Amino acid sequence: MSTLCTSVPSSDYGHRQTHGRESLIRRVARWHMNWRTRTQLARLPDHMLKDIGVSRADAEREAQKPFWKE
Repeated sequence: MSTLCTSVPSSDYGHRQTHGRESLIRRVARWHMNWRTRTQLARLPDHMLKDIGVSRADAEREAQKPFWKE
């Protein structure tokens, strides 16, 4: 066999690129969701925070996290 047989088929290469783009899209979507939900949490009035069992301090602390952190 030649060394060409051990190389990655071009169809696999295209699949990896697509998979990488999908992962990037998912990551950006997750970051956006983090930002959006943290902003919404910070805007909730105290009585609504109490209903879901979150203190104002906890809501503010969560809202201060960078969007890329879980």
